[in-house]
Amino acid sequence: MASEQQQRIDPRVIRTQRLLKNALFDLLEEQNYEQVTVQDIADRATVKRATFYLHYNDKQDLVNQCIDELLAELSESIRNSNDDPIQFDFSSGQAHPIFIRMFKHVSERFRQYQALLVKNRIAAFTAGLLDVLHNFISEGINMTEPDDSNLSARREVVIKYVEAAFLELIIWWVENQMPYKEEEMAEMLMNLSILGPYRVRPFDKIKQMENKNNPEG
Repeated sequence: MASEQQQRIDPRVIRTQRLLKNALFDLLEEQNYEQVTVQDIADRATVKRATFYLHYNDKQDLVNQCIDELLAELSESIRNSNDDPIQFDFSSGQAHPIFIRMFKHVSERFRQYQALLVKNRIAAFTAGLLDVLHNFISEGINMTEPDDSNLSARREVVIKYVEAAFLELIIWWVENQMPYKEEEMAEMLMNLSILGPYRVRPFDKIKQMENKNNPEG
């Protein structure tokens, strides 16, 4: 939904900016960011170079605005919604709606994520994405487990470990053309975050087998 500010802007301005943004992402999927010029963007958008400078200071300004908009959409998607269940059983194995919305956002903005995160690893976008994930994960862990003694490592280490896993999994999913549905990815990521990679811990499994083979201990 367009913001009130967007609604007040001249529709011709919105259209031109959309053309320039689409042109940018088209080019970023074809070549390295450093190779893309303002003239390339203007030509692809079928506008004059002077028109570009009516809207943006330079190429980096355009990229930064695209990044800000994308991260704002992501942040909005992972906020608690009035439609979310008040109580949720995190041990159920099912994905919380927030996790699903996160992957739906990436799916809906696949082209942008592919251009900024896979085809080109734009540092500003990667850093901004990590920041959003960090805040989301910090709030989640602090809410679900405020007691440090129940964590398997120091809190800041746990948060850093989980946010890095989130980022790399998003990159992998986009890079591989989203091989699993959003709901399945959300479910797997949430289970990995809570349970780790094993349904039964390997050493517990070995002990169970040893006890079974030696019932008398």
